[in-house]
Amino acid sequence: MNKKPSAIVVGVGAEQGLGAALCRKFAAEQYHVFVGGRSAAKLRQVVGSIKATGGSAEPVEVDATREESVIALFDRAFTETDHLAAPDLVVFNAGNNQRLDFRELSAELFEDFWRVGCFAGFLIGREAARRLVPLGVAPSCLREHPAASGASQVMLTSPPRRRVCG
Repeated sequence: MNKKPSAIVVGVGAEQGLGAALCRKFAAEQYHVFVGGRSAAKLRQVVGSIKATGGSAEPVEVDATREESVIALFDRAFTETDHLAAPDLVVFNAGNNQRLDFRELSAELFEDFWRVGCFAGFLIGREAARRLVPLGVAPSCLREHPAASGASQVMLTSPPRRRVCG
């Protein structure tokens, strides 16, 4: 029996944002998408729009700056089912950018930017590698996305499926 491929996208917020657009793209390519982010209402909206067009997705609340939350997301996505393959695509798109004068940036706010944009990327990337490498999946693409506009973004995908990054 052929299992449906699956993907994890972390950092999904507004319906018109990059994370939601990536979720819709992967769902259109027949992936089941684990739609991860902090706002349950926004996640439900994105999942609803995917399902309305015949796609497959489910919302997963995750705080990417908390190790236990990231591990719980990956545990859920990598739980074996009869109809879903383990994810072979992981996207990190979390960011909390704000337009402000650098001279007015507090150390506390900078640390918050760092936690979301850098530390969370480390947690997602490390957990992806921990799960994919034992499955024999060597990442074929690991880089920042050019449209990130300040948000750290990582895409990992396995060579046998499809190359998503340029």
